[in-house]
Amino acid sequence: MEQKSKFDKVMGAWDILVIAFGAMIGWGWVINSGDWITTAGFAGSMIAMLIGGLMVFFVGLTYAELTSAMPQCGGEHVFSYRAMGPTGSFVCTWMIILGYVATSAFEATALPTVITYLFPDFNQVYLYSIAGKDIYLTTIILGVGVAILITIINIKGAKTAAILQTVLTAIIAIAGILLVVGSAVNGDASNITGQMWESGAGNTLGSVFKVACMTPFLFIGFDVIPQAAEEISVPYKKIGKIMLLSIFLAVAWYLLIIFAVCYIMPQSAIAQEMNSQNGLVSAKAIEIAFRSPLMGKVLIIGGLCGIITSWNSFLMGGSRALYSMGESLMIPKMFGKLGKNKTPEAAIILCGIACVAAPFFGRGVLVWLVDAASFGCVIAYMFVSISFCILRKKKPEMERPYKVKAGGFVGAMAVIMAGFMTLLYIIPASFSAALVWQEWVVVGIWLALGVFFYFYSKRKYGEEFGRDIFIIDETKAVPEETVALPDAKYPDRHFVITVGCEYGSGGPEIARMVAEYFGIEYYDRDLVDKVVQEIGVDKGLVEEADTRIGVRYAFDTSYGVRYANLSNRVIDAQFQAIHEFAKNSCVIVGRSSDYILKDSSDVMNVFIYAPKEDEIASVMKRSGLNQHKAEEEWENVEKSQHARHEYITGKKRGDRHTRDILLNSSLLGWEATAQFIEELVERKFNLTENLEKEA
Repeated sequence: MEQKSKFDKVMGAWDILVIAFGAMIGWGWVINSGDWITTAGFAGSMIAMLIGGLMVFFVGLTYAELTSAMPQCGGEHVFSYRAMGPTGSFVCTWMIILGYVATSAFEATALPTVITYLFPDFNQVYLYSIAGKDIYLTTIILGVGVAILITIINIKGAKTAAILQTVLTAIIAIAGILLVVGSAVNGDASNITGQMWESGAGNTLGSVFKVACMTPFLFIGFDVIPQAAEEISVPYKKIGKIMLLSIFLAVAWYLLIIFAVCYIMPQSAIAQEMNSQNGLVSAKAIEIAFRSPLMGKVLIIGGLCGIITSWNSFLMGGSRALYSMGESLMIPKMFGKLGKNKTPEAAIILCGIACVAAPFFGRGVLVWLVDAASFGCVIAYMFVSISFCILRKKKPEMERPYKVKAGGFVGAMAVIMAGFMTLLYIIPASFSAALVWQEWVVVGIWLALGVFFYFYSKRKYGEEFGRDIFIIDETKAVPEETVALPDAKYPDRHFVITVGCEYGSGGPEIARMVAEYFGIEYYDRDLVDKVVQEIGVDKGLVEEADTRIGVRYAFDTSYGVRYANLSNRVIDAQFQAIHEFAKNSCVIVGRSSDYILKDSSDVMNVFIYAPKEDEIASVMKRSGLNQHKAEEEWENVEKSQHARHEYITGKKRGDRHTRDILLNSSLLGWEATAQFIEELVERKFNLTENLEKEA
């Protein structure tokens, strides 16, 4: 029996909107607005935000479709696994975790910094300095204390974290709205015209790109939604729409903040504030707008709430990504287990430890963490965008509750823009934000840790490394029993004919003729897959598990059947379906049905083959392929079917000891072969004798 999701669906539409939006607006609008404007000016900053927003929008479209199609914990991990396999999934997920963990650590370090703006004498008991920044005992105690508190809140459950997120996001929104309202009342358009582009000498385009490089860090957050997809009680199609709404709101938010600051403060005032001790241009702008220093503190409190909302969201996202890797045995499996509150405790604690450690490094590491996080995220975005394109091509039949229009264009744009942003972090140029050596150290340490986990887990878990974690929908059931056709030749007799065959031998066609002769049900591979689909396994997964050469076969139910290897789950579902079929007389083609029904006495097992050249000729005729392509297809199908059958039965596919008869279909031709089988079945089960007695 398949198990239900281990997570509780506790979050509604509003919860996931505030989690994503609260993560994206965070604290950057308070602390970084002056940097944007002095670097690129008003127009340049607006354009930079639109460039970053456009990239995130295209990437967000790919996320929206993929999340609705695969609403499972892990997000990027699941998307990239389906498209690229275990190794591609490992790289993608490991890099998004870098983004989440580095951002969480950034928030733990930024929090004490914000407190010093509210309470200038907060820093007490000097300890040491890192990167020219002093570290105090009080800042460490505060950062560590809040890190532990947020970790505990996340362990308590996603709903608790969502409630906290709602309250804090509301406070942020109030602070931001006050700034915008203040600009409308006391702002001046001449302030904007005086700082349309960058304030200093430099290349305008380069300045715009420098600010654009900051935007991935600002817009991280929408991708937390797919990480917690199993905890969301919202229709799948709506999840995609909420994700896109959160992106739109975040882009609008940053544009409004830039407009408000420039509308209130002239270029000279912004430059003066940037040279001051605090350099909080947004806070200074609201002070000017309302002519009250108190309003500056109100805005900083809003920014303080932004730190907590981002921190809370990324701890949630990072822990779920680690959990998904733990379930797939890509990292130690302890991270793939849930605690009593239905949360991934070990994964949350690991993220919490990183946050607890961050305050010991002080403000000097803030910029390093920001750029390392952004680099990790854009790489993950690029992998997800590529996965979107691959799955559109490989799995066109996949159910997509939210399907993006013009998918080819959207996918290409997402890949191009995410790839371009990635290059800006790698290639040194006047307009890029290439990582400095300290940031490469952060990234390098993370990559080295990833390499260690990759090879450690491969050695420890062997074939189970990267096991599939796709969920089966339990709301779907096996269809009602198949009944014998009204015109069955022998309606009072029960018998089953299994037909194994080589590809191109005519096995399915011959089996259908036999079924029509006896007036009984006929099940070929497509019909078996259809029933498996109704049980809850996507047809695309069935095809991948059945036809992929070198597919891993192993079965580990330590986490429940739901998380066992995909190929085994497909096989298990087919066992159930074939036993259901065999309750009535029928002909079943393939799927090792001879082995599945080996304990039944009223079954006749036939295997059909033909000379290789005849089989390839049949493939050419059926598929319209040339000889070379037909030979390739024949080889691929035969190898995968042999591997699958041998795994299930422990025997070769054409082993005569498992069949009642082996027939060369080229010897008599397909129709005569069918007639031979019909006569053989009648003799084996004494069918004609019963008819004669009744007469």
